[in-house]
Amino acid sequence: MQEGLHDGHRERLINKFAEFPDSFSDHELLEIFLYTVVPRKDTNALAHRLIKAFGSLKKVFSATAEQLTAVEGVGKAIAAQIVLHAKIMDKISALSSEKAKAFSSPERIKRELVALFDGVKGEKFYFFLLSDTFEQVLRLEFVGKTEEAVFADTTEIARAMSVNKAKFALIAHNHPSGNPFPSEADDIATSKFYIVCEVHGVKLADHVIVAGQKTYSYFAEKRLDYIKERVKSDKLI
Repeated sequence: MQEGLHDGHRERLINKFAEFPDSFSDHELLEIFLYTVVPRKDTNALAHRLIKAFGSLKKVFSATAEQLTAVEGVGKAIAAQIVLHAKIMDKISALSSEKAKAFSSPERIKRELVALFDGVKGEKFYFFLLSDTFEQVLRLEFVGKTEEAVFADTTEIARAMSVNKAKFALIAHNHPSGNPFPSEADDIATSKFYIVCEVHGVKLADHVIVAGQKTYSYFAEKRLDYIKERVKSDKLI
């Protein structure tokens, strides 16, 4: 009978979390997490003991296995799961931090894009949506349709900009020929995407062409200014 009560409480808590995840206290979140480790027992009291012992949810997941097993009711299996979860979140946090830095400077942009296109045989086109801190919000990938230029679906890009909160955009494609200098077709494509960005209130930060270890930046070479003037003079926006 007691087990049935626990199951009912657990189900209500999980259903509540599914509907209102931001309303949960630290001990309730920990209680739900412990369900995965102790599936057939009430974990409410154990969650309270852990929070009381360490002071906060963050400190629970910062504790060592030895410190955790010193708390009543925490065995090696529970301690191992808490430490494992903490390690996984640390890894994700580190990756997120690197991702946030990926486009923080021209040097990092070049390094990231050269690595991205490393080993790519045909032409590819990437469209990045970035936050106001230049953190990557979304990356769209398109395969080139010809050897001369890279084409992309502007409808898909426009849809992505409308649903994602982004301040900037960066476009990049490769030249398998080894020559990073832009062609007239590249200028036309840049103009096209500059217009799409402007219409959706997103600033086109750069168009980078990658050819092996060499890159060409429309922004650094002031070619992006030329594209903007060209669009304005043609009265396209």
